[in-house]
Amino acid sequence: MFCWNQDMIRFLRDASEQSDYHRLLAARIVRELPENARVCDAGCGLGYLSLRLAPYCRQITAVDRSAEALAVLERNIAAGGPQNITPLCGEIENLPPREPYDAMVFCFFGTAEETLRLARAQCRGRVIIIQKGWSEHRFSLGRKKMNRRSYADTLALLKELEIPCRCEKLTLEMGQPFRSLRDACRFFELYENSGTAVTEEAVRARLTPTGRPDFPWYLPQPKEMGFITLETGDLPDSINRN
Repeated sequence: MFCWNQDMIRFLRDASEQSDYHRLLAARIVRELPENARVCDAGCGLGYLSLRLAPYCRQITAVDRSAEALAVLERNIAAGGPQNITPLCGEIENLPPREPYDAMVFCFFGTAEETLRLARAQCRGRVIIIQKGWSEHRFSLGRKKMNRRSYADTLALLKELEIPCRCEKLTLEMGQPFRSLRDACRFFELYENSGTAVTEEAVRARLTPTGRPDFPWYLPQPKEMGFITLETGDLPDSINRN
């Protein structure tokens, strides 16, 4: 289970607010949403995708198990953000809607099996699944394979279950800006997973100087992902509703 801490939240907040990533991703998602839809952003994290989707939806329900992560979204809403977002804290399977959602967005959320089960239980329309398109840890100083399922694994499962879908690959820049070299070292201390020692020299080799006084260092990171669209009506009875 992924657990947020304040440094992780701080780094992702900076990356989200200094990037067009969520705006561009939302623009792609919106093309798949029904008009005037009630949408669930499942595992929304800090809620930056919800903020970008909200102008195109009747209502967004942003669900995450982390109160600390949702606090960022709540502050952004209170500071003049869209008012048609409802943050919900808890395990999504324990928070069913009164009426099924018109669409659900699962952006880097759980396993494919979990996603399909939740969609079957809580949605009556379109399901958008965005999965990792990379196979190695992006923020390790050395090379390290991931254990979690990827986009290709999800497509294989959909084929096995004979679930029709539309799919494509996307690449959007979602790098990490840093306020100092010390901050950059702290970032790699959090996410390094290959056993490589985190040294200033090794970290500096990954960074690009920006010349900016507020964020003098930047870690470039093209984010490859798989984008899958399917309909809940095509999900087979073998997928458990409970």
